[in-house]
Amino acid sequence: MDGKKDGVTMIGFIGGGNMAEAMLKGMLAKGMRDVIVSEPRQDRRQQLAQLYGINTTGDNLELINACDVIIVAIKPQTLAALADETRAVDFTGKVIISIMAGINLSYLGKVFRGASVIRVMPNTPALEQEGMSVISVGEGVAEGVLSQATGILDCIGKTLVLPESFMDAVTAVSGSGPAFIAYFVDAMIDAGEGLGLGRDTAVMLAIQTLVGTAKLLDSGIPPAAIVKMVASPGGTTEAGLNVLNNSNVKGIVTQTLVAACQRSVELGKKLGC
Repeated sequence: MDGKKDGVTMIGFIGGGNMAEAMLKGMLAKGMRDVIVSEPRQDRRQQLAQLYGINTTGDNLELINACDVIIVAIKPQTLAALADETRAVDFTGKVIISIMAGINLSYLGKVFRGASVIRVMPNTPALEQEGMSVISVGEGVAEGVLSQATGILDCIGKTLVLPESFMDAVTAVSGSGPAFIAYFVDAMIDAGEGLGLGRDTAVMLAIQTLVGTAKLLDSGIPPAAIVKMVASPGGTTEAGLNVLNNSNVKGIVTQTLVAACQRSVELGKKLGC
C-alpha cells in the first residue's frame, strides 16, 4: 500500500491502547478518517474496527509501508522489539510521533533512521479531549511537519512546544499531575463522608467543585486570586487554609513533583536514553 490515499496523508498508530484510542477519537471527531491501527491483540483490533470504522492490522511493517505519519503508542519497554522488527526499514520521508514516556529524540532517531522524529508527552485527560500535550522536535524537523503534528494533537486538547530538556519536568507536572489532583479530590471525598455526607453527595460536591474551579482558572484568573475571592478574613476557608499552610502542603507538593521528575530521569537512563 502507498503512504497516501487519493493524495491524503495516511496516519498510523503502532499500538492500540487507551492513549491511542483517545487520540483516535479526537481525530475522527475532527474529520481525520484516513487512519490505520496496528495492534497485536486480535480482540482489540476487532473492537477498534467496530467502534470507529477504521482499518486495523496485526502487521507493523504493513502499517509502516502504508503510512507517512506514524504515531508510536507502545510501552517504552517494547520499543527494542519494534526496533529489531524494523531494522531493515528506511524511514526517510516519514514522520514519527512518539508518545512513549522516557524515550528521547536521540534514541528515536537511531531506531527510526531517516524519519522526522517528534516526541510528545500527552496526559490522561486526552480521554475526554481535554489533554495537555507537550511536543519536542528532533533536529531538522520542518515547520510544516511540526504544524501537522500539532494539528493531530490539538484534537485531544491543548498543545505546547518546548525544548526536550523540559520533558522530565513536564512529565511531573502534566503527565503525572492528573493522579496527584485526583488523589487530593479523593481525600476531599473521604473527608466529606467523615463529616457526615453520603458518598454520592461527597463525590458530586468535590468533583463539581474541581470542574468549576478548573474553568475559573482556564478563564485566566490566577490561582492566588481565586483563593482571595473565596477566603474571607476570619471565615471558614481561612481556617482550612491555615491548616494547609501550617502543614507545609506547598512544600509537600514541590517534593511530590521533584520525586516524579527525578524518577522520569531515572527511567530514561534505565531505557538507555
